[in-house]
Amino acid sequence: MKTVPLSYNYFSYNNGGSGFADGIDLFWRDKKTFKDFDYWISYSYINTKREFMNYPTKLTPDFVANNTASLVMKRFITNWKAGFNLTYTFATGRPYYNFMINNTGKYFTAEEGRTKDYQNLSFSCEYVPSLGKVNPKTFIVLFASMSNVLGYNPIYGYHYSFDGTVKQPITPPANRFYFIGCFLSWGVDRTQDAINNNL
Repeated sequence: MKTVPLSYNYFSYNNGGSGFADGIDLFWRDKKTFKDFDYWISYSYINTKREFMNYPTKLTPDFVANNTASLVMKRFITNWKAGFNLTYTFATGRPYYNFMINNTGKYFTAEEGRTKDYQNLSFSCEYVPSLGKVNPKTFIVLFASMSNVLGYNPIYGYHYSFDGTVKQPITPPANRFYFIGCFLSWGVDRTQDAINNNL
């Protein structure tokens, strides 16, 4: 879908856009080498360019990171009925553009670049207490998590003012996100299921 400026306030749309995409995904998981330890590694590469919306030519969209990789590690301690999880994610920077309209009413790229690389280390843990003596049919899981443990300050792109003179970074509302939760179920004791699913 292409956006064609008729004036600074009005636009028309057409289906004249084009583009391509190719890439590769790799995934490796191992939960047998180490007892009660599960880990996996994933990697994605994408190469794409599109001429759509207000893009003046074929460009990599601003929502695309060419390289993305993650490492997930899970350790469940059966005697404690507790699990600990670490996730590290890395992605190369995304492109950003400042598109302006010239005197002939056509878009042109006034500024372009790439954001810094993205990194995120997250931690979570769960605990499955035994409530059999209280109610043998009660199932409970306590869960806590924190994202961006190292406090990395990501930049996803930039917003530009209408005249292109003001440039504002797009960042998350908070560097870290915390979650504490409790899952309760009555009727069937699925404590062993929760443990087995983490092994």
